[in-house]
Formats: sequence, C-alpha cells, structure tokens
Amino acid sequence: MAITDRKLAKGSATPLKPIRLVIGTTATSQTAKKTDAVSVPFDFKVHAVEVNALTVTAGITLDVKIGSTSVLTGRVTPVAATPTAGTLSTTLATTKGASGAVLSCDYTSDGTGAATNAVVTVWVRPRPLNGEL
Repeated sequence: MAITDRKLAKGSATPLKPIRLVIGTTATSQTAKKTDAVSVPFDFKVHAVEVNALTVTAGITLDVKIGSTSVLTGRVTPVAATPTAGTLSTTLATTKGASGAVLSCDYTSDGTGAATNAVVTVWVRPRPLNGEL
C-alpha cells in the first residue's frame, strides 16, 4: 500500500512545505506594498508564518495573504535578527487555499520604518489530509 498525502495525519510535520517570500530592503512611508507572490500548485492550508529581517528601524509591519485575504489575526512587527511568528487566523476559510491560489506578502512602513534582508517563511501543507473534509 502506497503512502499518499491524504493518508498522512493532519498533525504530522511530514507534509509541511516552506515557501519563502522575499521582502528585501524596504522603503519608508509605504502602505500595503506588495513585494512577492507565488501560486501554490496544490490545495493547501497555511500552518505557520515567520518573519525575519537583518535590521529593523521604527515602524514596519508585514502581512501574508491568500488572494486578498490575510491569513493572520494582525500584521507582524519584525524584530531585528530574530525570527518572529505571526498569529494565524483560527478561521479555516482564511487559512486554506485551492490549487493555483496566490500566496503573497506586503509591508506597511511609517516615515522612518524600514527593514533590510527581510524574508517571510510561510509553512503550508496539502489539504485535505487524513480525517479532514
């Protein structure tokens, strides 16, 4: 019997796949500035979001979206040289995407807010897995 994605337990770490979205070096005074996007080639669920930036100054926040809907309960404020986790929405409709859905990131910065070498890692897994509808 072959092991397929649909036979894996939904709590298993085995099916997790990291998707890196690059923010890079930001500009000041930006509002929801989209920086990177990827089309995910399978039905998926976002499992976790993590933001990392080499340097951070003043006010800057980041968001991750499926289409135009945020997967987070609020924007992430990065901490310099420290991986910072985002808080995922508990609503399944906002954290799942169909095959071909676009996963993207954007940032908002104030008049002095900036980050360098910023990257967002979005951990996704195939959906549905064993026991999911």
